[in-house]
Amino acid sequence: MTNSSIEPIKSLRVLIIEDTEDRQKILTSLYRSHGWILVKTGERAIKLLDLYDFDIVSLDYNLPSKINGATVAKHLSISRNQNAQIIIHSMNPRGAETIAKILPNAIRYPVLKMVRSNRTFTLIRSKIDSLGTCFDWEI
Repeated sequence: MTNSSIEPIKSLRVLIIEDTEDRQKILTSLYRSHGWILVKTGERAIKLLDLYDFDIVSLDYNLPSKINGATVAKHLSISRNQNAQIIIHSMNPRGAETIAKILPNAIRYPVLKMVRSNRTFTLIRSKIDSLGTCFDWEI
């Protein structure tokens, strides 16, 4: 017997921009119930932002290329993804501040804050899974 009143969980489209392997594992685990693409460079991020629509863009500042997170943020602000929920997960406080000035509606939530405890991480993941991009990140 099926219950037709149960709505399926919406799968979010997530672009993760991160070059550090341990942080990549954390972020891909955070979004594991959704469709995510992981890129390591600003150049690749900009190409994907031009080609696809994302619900969430999780952005680092320090990237191993000529293009850093601030440059990606500038491009993002005028791209087809300008209305996506932006999560600045950078551990670089100055870099995160620079991105936040470019994208004032972005959420600043460093990746290490996400994994402060297993409870915090589980709570964030469950909120993303149930509420999508619309929830209070102040956990």
